Amino acid sequence: MITYDPKNWGRILLDLPRSPVFRTLFLDVLGAGVWAALVAWAELDVLHAAVPLGPSVLSILGIILGLLLVFRTNTAYDRWWEGRRAWGQLLNVTRALSHQLDALLDDDAPQRARYAALLAEYPAALAAHLRRPRGEPGAHVPNGVVRALARQVHRDVGAGALPREATVALTPLLVAFDDVTGVCERIRNTPIPFSYSSYIKQFVLIYALVLPFGLVPEFGYGSVIASMLVFFATMGLELLAGEIEEPFGTDRNDLPTDEIASRAGSDARDLLLGGTAGVATSGVDTAGVGTAHTAQ
Repeated sequence: MITYDPKNWGRILLDLPRSPVFRTLFLDVLGAGVWAALVAWAELDVLHAAVPLGPSVLSILGIILGLLLVFRTNTAYDRWWEGRRAWGQLLNVTRALSHQLDALLDDDAPQRARYAALLAEYPAALAAHLRRPRGEPGAHVPNGVVRALARQVHRDVGAGALPREATVALTPLLVAFDDVTGVCERIRNTPIPFSYSSYIKQFVLIYALVLPFGLVPEFGYGSVIASMLVFFATMGLELLAGEIEEPFGTDRNDLPTDEIASRAGSDARDLLLGGTAGVATSGVDTAGVGTAHTAQ
């Protein structure tokens, strides 16, 4: 995810050439300009007659297209924001569980390192899990981490390392990890329907093809610039929506899941290990949990 100052207009504008939307649409916008130039040339210099396409038709089509694009972008942003809320909940649950375990465990309890390792493993495992291609077989590593956490809690309660009433306080927090996983998987595994997305692209293309016929009688060759701007605005919104509707990848506008995972793991180690938070915990036994692929 790009970190930037929204008040720094210069930084935002200078980034335009690197924008994925701009780079993707560059040749398409030029193509829209070439098409508008051909229409203008044919009507003004060859046929000397304009296609009887009044501005009212373009206005009606523009209103319909605008409504479709608003709904499209709102739906995509809702998916992005729901994913961000889920990862915010994950960070809060990790901290809350770390606070509870820190209060319930003895200061020198060896289980602290085990819990810290598992709590640091879960967000990294979830990020890697959400980036796997749909339908790819393999172990569900986040479930394995939560399973190991739940077993560790019950094992420590049975051994007396945790009081028996700890299960009442800790169980809702453990269940919250499953809630986060479920929300993220729902977003990941339910893309925008193909027919809806393809229809908007087709509508934008048709509108771009028809637009010059309505503009040339009034603007002449100036309709070339107008057509390019309109095409960039409409198709740009569609591409932007397509980019943010899948928020768990590694694109420039995806969620900063790696940073959030790192923060959750760091907080868990700080709270449970205190002064030893910086000590590596790679030697902690996490057998049966699974190994998450490192998210790049």
